[in-house]
Amino acid sequence: MDERHRNVLQQCSEFLINNIRPEPVVDRLYACHILTEDDLDRLRHEATTNDKNRLLLSLLPRTGSKAFSTLVTALNNTDQSFIADHLLAQFSKGMTSWLIKQVSGYFSSSVDLLWHVLTHLL
Repeated sequence: MDERHRNVLQQCSEFLINNIRPEPVVDRLYACHILTEDDLDRLRHEATTNDKNRLLLSLLPRTGSKAFSTLVTALNNTDQSFIADHLLAQFSKGMTSWLIKQVSGYFSSSVDLLWHVLTHLL
């Protein structure tokens, strides 16, 4: 999983632990080969929903590059769109900050950056 996706999961962990209905999401992640049968068994043996969600969040960063997008899709497909929207909003905030940091290194000041953006928009 991409570092930026891991960061979003970490930043949203409390929200995710308290809001995900894990059973349908886990089933979809298994069907998409994100989770293994062993992961599925471990998740099913957790006593509470919050414990299942904690375990899910600990497993996802180790499951490959498509884990984040598949999680978002699974949330959308299981009537948990508000959670997917929350994750994507956090990701967008992070991407905006990251992009500003990347671009700002190429310009000596914010005025230069603004001028460059405006000249390419017009």
